[in-house]
Amino acid sequence: MRVVGLMSGTSMDAIDAAVVDIEQRDGTLAPKLQRFVKVPYPPKTRAALESLLESCDMSALASLNFAIGEAFASAARCACTETGGSADLIGSHGQTICHQPRPDASSDVTSSTLQIGEAAVIAERTGITTVSDFRVADVAAGGEGAPLVSYVDYMLLRSPDESRAALNIGGIANVTWLDADGAPSDVLAFDTGPGNMAIDIAVRTLFPDGPGFDRNGQIAARGAVDTALFSSLHSDPYFSRRPPKTAGREQFGPRFVLQAWEKAQPLGCTRESFIATLTELTASTIAESLPPGCRRVIAAGGGVHNKTLMNELKRKLSRNDHPPVLTTSDEYGLPVDAKEAIAFAVLGYEALYGRPNNLPRATGARHPTILGKIVPGSNFPQLMRSIWK
Repeated sequence: MRVVGLMSGTSMDAIDAAVVDIEQRDGTLAPKLQRFVKVPYPPKTRAALESLLESCDMSALASLNFAIGEAFASAARCACTETGGSADLIGSHGQTICHQPRPDASSDVTSSTLQIGEAAVIAERTGITTVSDFRVADVAAGGEGAPLVSYVDYMLLRSPDESRAALNIGGIANVTWLDADGAPSDVLAFDTGPGNMAIDIAVRTLFPDGPGFDRNGQIAARGAVDTALFSSLHSDPYFSRRPPKTAGREQFGPRFVLQAWEKAQPLGCTRESFIATLTELTASTIAESLPPGCRRVIAAGGGVHNKTLMNELKRKLSRNDHPPVLTTSDEYGLPVDAKEAIAFAVLGYEALYGRPNNLPRATGARHPTILGKIVPGSNFPQLMRSIWK
C-alpha cells in the first residue's frame, strides 16, 4: 500500500511529505520511502499561524484550520506528483497549536492537545482517504499524546542484541530507549527538552538578516558557552521531571528564549555566545537522558545538520565508560529529514487496519489504543474492499 505521511513540527517552517510503500511480510511491516519533499508554508499562512499563537482569535483559528488543511493537501499532491501517481492513504500529523496533556494540578484546565490542518480538506482536495488527529486518543486515555514516533522506532530500529536509543532533534528533542530484544512494554520514550526551536527563535531574533537558523552551527561555533547562563537554564524543572513527559512551545518557545536573553545581557553574553549556550543546553540535556547501557544512538531530524550540536553531543557521549556509537537514521533506510513523515505514514496505515499504534509506557496512556481519525476520500470504498476482502 502506498501511503503519504505528512508532518509539520514546532519550528513551523515547512510541511514534510513522504511517499511510502508499505508491505507486510510475515507479520512485519516493511516501509520503503519513494519520495520525500519539504514544502514551505505560504508566507501569509505562516504569519497567520504565528500570530494566532499570540492572539487566540477563534475566528482566525477556524480559518487557519482550513488554510493549513489546504497547505497539507498541496504538499501531498506535490509528493505524489513527483512519484508520477497517487496514493491509497494519507497519514497527517497536522500542526500543533496547543499541547497541555498534564496541566498543573492546581489549574482548572483539563488535559488537552490541538493539532490543526483539516483532514476533510486534505481528503477532498486529493481524493485520498486521510488519517489525522493522532494525539487526542492517547491524551484521552490518560497519556501525554507524545512521543508517538516511538511506536515506529520500536518497529523499525530495535535490535535483538544491542540496546539502542532513537533520537530525533526537531524543534523539541525526543529519545526512544530500545532495550536489546525488548518487548513493546519495555520501550520508554520522552522529550528531553529543546532541540532546534530555542536556537532557531534566538537566531531569528538576534540575527534577523540571516536564514532563520544556525546553518551548520556556524554561529554557535563563533561563541563560547556562558557557564552562569547555562547553569540557570539547566535548572529548569522540566529536566528533572521523570518520564513520561513531553514539551513544546509552551515550555521552550519564544517566552523561554526571551527570558533567557534577559538573563544573558547582564552577564555580558554576546549574541554568538547566547546561541552557543542554547546549543550546549540541547546537547547536554540529550546526553543526560541516554541510559548508561546504550550502545548505539540513531539520530534524525533537522538538528543532525547542526555540526556544532552534533560534535558537542558526540564529545559528551565519549565521556562514558562504554561510549555509544552515534550514527544517523540514514543508515537504516530512514532519511534524517523524512523520518517523522514516514512515521506518520506508518501510524496512519496501522490505524486503517484497526491496530493499536501507541506505546503506553512511552506516552503514559492507561492502555494501548488506536490513534487517528479516518476521513474518507473518494477512494474510500475501493480502499475498504481491498482491506476487508
